[in-house]
Amino acid sequence: MQTNWLEEDVSHQFDFYDDYLENRLGYQPLINDLINTLGSEISVLDYGCGGGKVSRRLLIKGISKVTGVDISATMVAKASEHPERGNSCYQQVQSGLLPFADGVFDAAVCCYVFINNSDKGELLRIAKEAFRTLKSGAVFYILDTNPDSIGIQFSSFKNGESGVVYGDGATRPVYLDLPDGNSFKIIDTHWEKQTYRDVLREAGFSDVQVFEHREGEVTAADDETVIGENEQQWAPFVMFKSIKP
Repeated sequence: MQTNWLEEDVSHQFDFYDDYLENRLGYQPLINDLINTLGSEISVLDYGCGGGKVSRRLLIKGISKVTGVDISATMVAKASEHPERGNSCYQQVQSGLLPFADGVFDAAVCCYVFINNSDKGELLRIAKEAFRTLKSGAVFYILDTNPDSIGIQFSSFKNGESGVVYGDGATRPVYLDLPDGNSFKIIDTHWEKQTYRDVLREAGFSDVQVFEHREGEVTAADDETVIGENEQQWAPFVMFKSIKP
């Protein structure tokens, strides 16, 4: 059974997780690419914003405005009440449904959302809603755990069991190392890279690009966290960048 993100304890545990690795090899490369592509005077939709960690990092880098949405009321409350929320707003939504007019955002990011949906049809509904609410020429980013990193122990998590082959749409465990020394197990869905490409194109996006960042290949985030050797050999995350024509 997949992790229920509507449960308060699940939301609290995930928010407690230190996502320094995701930030270094996921969020920061994404934000840098976004600013290089569109500049910072833009309005960004953070689809699946959780407790607002990505939204706040977007704002810190100079993005003008961020609108975050999530299915979890607990996560939305955390994001809304954060003292450093800046020029951002948050609201709870139903998956695949957005209460916004057509063509209102300059860009959208969707981080670790697809892996939390086991229905491929739901992935398409999410992508179509993002497409609908984006302006022409807008950029849509998806960031997820890399399906090619199965069983590798990274600095803060392990994705799947070593030696197990997961088919497209299969469930797989992910073990997050919490700051208190405990491990938080969540159940994700394994989606192959081709599935992301197919969904994005069916939703109407074009120019789909795929990025896999390894330690040493990107400018480090503004921290001195020591990253393990495995991150130099394998990319923990995969990022898809696409354009609304």
